[in-house]
Amino acid sequence: MNLVLTIAVGPEYEKMAKLTHPSIQAYAKKIGAEFLCIKEKKLAKSTPHWDKFQINELLLKYERILYVDTDLIIREDCPNLFDIVPKTLLGAFNEAPFTDRSKELLIDCCKQYNITLPNWNGKYYNTGVLVISQIHRSLFEKPEKEYFSFYEQSYLNMMISFKDIKVFDIDHKFNRMTCMDQLTGEERFDSYIIHYAGYPNLDYVMNVISHDLKKWMIDNISGYKYIKHLYVSVNGGLGDQICAGPALEYLIKMYSKDEVVIATHWPRIFKHLAKENVSVVHHGMANLKNDTPYWIRNSLPGPETVNWSIVSHLLCHTVDYCSMALLKRTLPLKERRIKFHVKSEDYENLFELIGRKDLESFLIIHPGKHWESKTFPVQYWQNIINAVVKKRRDVVIIGKTELGDPPDYIAGARGTVDVDPNGAIDLRDKLNLGELGALLSMARILISNDSAPVHLAGAFDNWIYLIPSCKHPDHVLPYRNGSPWYKSRSFYNRLFLDDIESRPTQVYPTSADVKDVCWDEYLCDYHDVIRDL
Repeated sequence: MNLVLTIAVGPEYEKMAKLTHPSIQAYAKKIGAEFLCIKEKKLAKSTPHWDKFQINELLLKYERILYVDTDLIIREDCPNLFDIVPKTLLGAFNEAPFTDRSKELLIDCCKQYNITLPNWNGKYYNTGVLVISQIHRSLFEKPEKEYFSFYEQSYLNMMISFKDIKVFDIDHKFNRMTCMDQLTGEERFDSYIIHYAGYPNLDYVMNVISHDLKKWMIDNISGYKYIKHLYVSVNGGLGDQICAGPALEYLIKMYSKDEVVIATHWPRIFKHLAKENVSVVHHGMANLKNDTPYWIRNSLPGPETVNWSIVSHLLCHTVDYCSMALLKRTLPLKERRIKFHVKSEDYENLFELIGRKDLESFLIIHPGKHWESKTFPVQYWQNIINAVVKKRRDVVIIGKTELGDPPDYIAGARGTVDVDPNGAIDLRDKLNLGELGALLSMARILISNDSAPVHLAGAFDNWIYLIPSCKHPDHVLPYRNGSPWYKSRSFYNRLFLDDIESRPTQVYPTSADVKDVCWDEYLCDYHDVIRDL
């Protein structure tokens, strides 16, 4: 015979039991097990949790025991855990990957009991749901000392490792706790067992349990259908955020029926992705649902993150970096194309600004300024502008003054170096994002260093002439027709990147923000850039 066991000692837990035990008893009946609630302390000297060790004696009578805490409820369609967990294994949910406390708790507990665990596998099990067989009786031999570490939980984990008890890892849906919220984006109702461990106070949790039981009764009619909820914070400068587009588009395909919220400093970039289940908002303006877990990700993890320690943003394509951050993968080549939708009013505004519509032969120059190691000497850009204007008259200079990367603007100001247009059309600080897209979609050639215009040009079919500095051109030029080299050229003597310490033994994050660059070593002759124009 099998048993479903719980503990409810004292008036608070007795009050909770009136709410939770009916679902536990119904589950016991459904799987053909007896139900037993321990209502008085028999073994425990401190908290009632130590009466869990009555399992040792109960296993003389019952073949298997499913222990569940009283602060949980079980959905009526919950599968039989005795069928899922083999008799030879202890069934438990390993919470270690989803919390950051397991190692410290075990170390502390081992000190208290003078035990060493040379073969501990790093797992830390939540003991609110346990599937136990008679072979596990020795695990529940109660210690004389009752050391509080999440009640008896750390002690049991210590003994699981010490006795080398083999464990079957049950899914989190059989022991759903709040630690899973931001990792899964799943509503708690989508689990078979909701465990309310860690809620702030009894009155609060009682209200939540009452609400959840009623919701399950209603949702039973539709077969417990739930969606996931995803929130993506798109960060970095304009170019970085543009490069997040392909990953976001792929993410939306993967979660086509789920809620996706995209927060960005430039909502215009992703407006084409917005639909009924996908919202694109400015940072700080997201209308997230109350009492709803959101899977939360940053499109551009910084140097302090594990992502950066594995592969530096500086040393790979930004589209790939964003894809790895959001999708844990890189995209197929054909999926890496930037998309940007230009509106009719963007063209109309551009034509009015320039005073003409025949822009197909235009050449765009973006003399970008950012870090010193991305900012070429003014005279270098001036030479290019003078030579190009001498060759042709349809030349436009673009650029936009920015304070730095939002939201904290610590990555340095952006803009253009102080060049003389010398007859070129000067549109610096005159174009909005839509008008810039319109210009790039029509012009024949863009000449720039590593910049947002280069990334935005990836949505169109013009030529891109890149003068790289801090990143390899393979990691800057946009993917078009499956390659970064479609209608693209790069010009340099040597990459500044090659002189930056970035070998695998580099202890500190690789940075390209370097002062006093001797550009004569790196820049090619400006005549090489303009020779074929």
